[in-house]
Amino acid sequence: MVSKKKVLCIGNSIALPGHCNKYEDTWIFLLKNEFPCFDFITYLRRSLTTDALVTNGGGIEGVDATPEGADCLESFKPNIVIIDLGIVDCAPRLFSAFSWENRIINRLPSLFRNYYIKFVKKTRKRSVKRAYVDPIKFKKNLNNYFDRCSNNSVEKVIALGISYPDARMIHQNPDIIDAIDQYNKIYFDFVDKHSFLEVIIPLDPSKWVKEIYEDGYHPNQLGHHIIYDKIKKSLHAFIN
Repeated sequence: MVSKKKVLCIGNSIALPGHCNKYEDTWIFLLKNEFPCFDFITYLRRSLTTDALVTNGGGIEGVDATPEGADCLESFKPNIVIIDLGIVDCAPRLFSAFSWENRIINRLPSLFRNYYIKFVKKTRKRSVKRAYVDPIKFKKNLNNYFDRCSNNSVEKVIALGISYPDARMIHQNPDIIDAIDQYNKIYFDFVDKHSFLEVIIPLDPSKWVKEIYEDGYHPNQLGHHIIYDKIKKSLHAFIN
């Protein structure tokens, strides 16, 4: 029996059902139908950042002692990796993820929490300085992961760069485009270092007349199909 090549897909809510999409609408489902010759493995969580690439492993010593980040690589030893991460890392925020303010807000009753957030929105601008993963850490995470991919003989890594939002998200977060540009450049900086790496910018509403998002950023059925089509072409080129 010939074993299938393993394709590990790592992503956040962009790749998951929801936002008016069924599982059958997602680019991952479409890829599974297109490539029955591959064994698709998914590691998908809402709000996932590149920190998962380097910190989500690490079992209990003597029981399940796996390397840090193994859930995104070593535990599966994939032939191909598809990464769909970055927007959660880079988005300018009102609150720092690990600040005392954020911890207190999360403990407040919903009525007081919503009131406080509305107040802050009127008095504070979203800032990339409060991004969940700063650019230095983002680069460090990717460097660690791509080096481990090389050491583990991964044949192909398709990194979906960060998509560009439409006017709805830009209105809510005016500095989002600059942040995306900054973090996408970090992705592309690794292409010359690793021959197995390909970076694809999955979605850009300026290139489409039809609506590709449900809410300004999460793809609708057309958006998922566009992502699927780009990955499909890359995988077919890899096979051939």
